[in-house]
Amino acid sequence: MDIPELDDIESSVQDLLSLAKIELEERRLQQQREEKIQAALAAIQQRLEPLLKQIQETLAILPPEDFVDSITRRKLEEKAADLQQKLDQAPLLAAQTVDRQMILNEERLLDERLTEQANRWRQGLKDDLLEMIAEQDHFYSATDASVAVRAHLHDLKAIGALEEVVDALIHQINANSEEGPVARLRGSHEQTLNFIYNKAMENRSRVDRTYDVQPRVRHRSTEKRPNPYSSLEGKVVIFGGHDRLETAIRNRLRDSNVTLVWCTAQAGPQIAEQSESQIATADLVLVMTGYTSHKLTEKAMQAANRSGKSVEMINTTGVIRVLEAIEYGLKTKQLARRLNQFSRPA
Repeated sequence: MDIPELDDIESSVQDLLSLAKIELEERRLQQQREEKIQAALAAIQQRLEPLLKQIQETLAILPPEDFVDSITRRKLEEKAADLQQKLDQAPLLAAQTVDRQMILNEERLLDERLTEQANRWRQGLKDDLLEMIAEQDHFYSATDASVAVRAHLHDLKAIGALEEVVDALIHQINANSEEGPVARLRGSHEQTLNFIYNKAMENRSRVDRTYDVQPRVRHRSTEKRPNPYSSLEGKVVIFGGHDRLETAIRNRLRDSNVTLVWCTAQAGPQIAEQSESQIATADLVLVMTGYTSHKLTEKAMQAANRSGKSVEMINTTGVIRVLEAIEYGLKTKQLARRLNQFSRPA
């Protein structure tokens, strides 16, 4: 077993531990959801019901036969109807209020996981860059290594490794210099790196064939910074949920090849019809039972049946669970396609 394998094992274990932490916290948040919704509902009712009662009492002493042309009475009637509508919708409003906060909490958990993954990748990058620098046995190639280092400036700064890498770069340049220690710290380490980088670019401009020194992927799992959703591809049609959830999911999938068609609870009939027409070419159809009407659910099911598509019902409004459903559904489809390709006769 070599060092890269150990790095991979360590990274996979840390990622699993991070996932377990997220799942525990997500479960805790979901368990608290109903309690928080009831508290939010009570708060809405406690504020709106007294207002509606006051308006109704005022209207009672302003009989319509005596105040036919009263603008104030008409406005009170409109306000009473508005308050009654809000009270009727209070359970939904309370759920949306709680879920918006839950989405923020879940996004924080996901960001923490991404940061942990990125920092592990950055540590591997640092080791790859240090090995790349140590392997340079020529003054100009050692100088040229600064180009690759500078390309990862922000990643190195994020883990506080810029100073170590730039010091190694200075050491290697001087070790291969026939004129003594020509490289030295000039201001900050970032300023020094920029100075060496400019020298490397000058060197490149003088020759037809440049060194173009680049680090090999030895201590990293991939050349690019990890993104758990970048490998996903396919078309996903979702019914239900709300705008804040849709925005959160789209942000997470922006670097993937996923085409997302979403009909939220706030969407009108035209959007719903457009979404239904997309089911025939979808790889995955999801219906969020918590935030979609029975009518919309039924229409989505009928459209899916006509197209021979299965529908997955999701009884949650959490970002993590929806992302899991999308990831699992699309990866299952991708695996099935690969197996079909392998099973075809040559």
